[in-house]
Amino acid sequence: MNSSRTTMHSQTRKAWADAIRLQFRVIAALVRRETRAHFGESRLGYLWAIIEPMLHLIVLGLLFSYVLKRHSPLGGSMIMFMLTGLMTYFLFYKLAAYVAGAVAGNRSLLNLPPIKPLDVMISRAILEAATYLFVGFLMFLGLVLAGHGEAIPRHPLSLAAAIAVTIAFGFGVGTINAIIQVFVTNWSTIFGFLLSPLFLLSGLWFLPESVPPPFRGYLLYNPLMHCIMWVRSGYYRNYDPPDLDRGYAVLSSALTVAIGLMLLRATRRKLLEPT
Repeated sequence: MNSSRTTMHSQTRKAWADAIRLQFRVIAALVRRETRAHFGESRLGYLWAIIEPMLHLIVLGLLFSYVLKRHSPLGGSMIMFMLTGLMTYFLFYKLAAYVAGAVAGNRSLLNLPPIKPLDVMISRAILEAATYLFVGFLMFLGLVLAGHGEAIPRHPLSLAAAIAVTIAFGFGVGTINAIIQVFVTNWSTIFGFLLSPLFLLSGLWFLPESVPPPFRGYLLYNPLMHCIMWVRSGYYRNYDPPDLDRGYAVLSSALTVAIGLMLLRATRRKLLEPT
C-alpha cells in the first residue's frame, strides 16, 4: 500500500513538473514571437525600442529643467526627480496598454492547445517590463556617470518592491482592459483618454505633501501616486513620504490582478470565439 502511494505521489510530482516546464517553454516562445512582432527582425528595431522612450524622458526632463526653470522638490536635480516619476508612470502605462491588446493581437494562437489567453498576456508583460526596466537602468546609469549621486538607490530592496508592485498594477489593469476590449472595440482609445489625467495627477512633477487638503486626500486615492512615492523613497536617502501607504499600493495591485484573472476565467469561451 505504501509503495503504491509513493508511486502515485511520484507520478503526481512528475506531472506537475512536466506541466511547469511546458508552461515555461510556451511563455518563452511567446516572448520571442512578441519581440520579433514588436521590434521587427532588424537590430534597428531593438535599438529604437530603447532610444524612443529615452528620448521621450530626456526631452521632458530638459523641458522642465532648463526651459520652464523648475526646481526639484527633492535633491538638487530636476531631471533625477522627474525621471523617478516618469519611469514609474511609463512602466505602469505602457505595460497596461500593451497587455490590453494581447488577446486581440494573438487570436490565431489561442486555437493551439498549449496556449491560453493568460500566456499571451504574461509574455507581453514580461517583454514590456523588461524593456522599460532596461531603459530605466541605462538612464539612471547615465545620471550616475554624469555625477548625479542621487541616481544610486539608497534602499534597493524597497525600490525593488515598489517596481514589482507597479508591474503588478500595470499587468492587472492591462488584463482587465484586454477583457473589456473584446466587448468594446475602441476601448484602447477610450482607456488612453481616461488615463491621460493620471499624467498630471500622479505626482510626476510635484510632491503630494505640497498639495493642500482636501485635494491631497482625493489625489491619494490614486494607487500610482503611492507607487511613485515608493520608488522615490528607494532613491532619496532622507525622503520618507508621510502620505505613502505601501499597503494600499499592494492591495490595489493585488485587487486589479485578481479582478482581471476572474474576468479572464469568466469570459474564456468568449475570448476563444473567432471574430
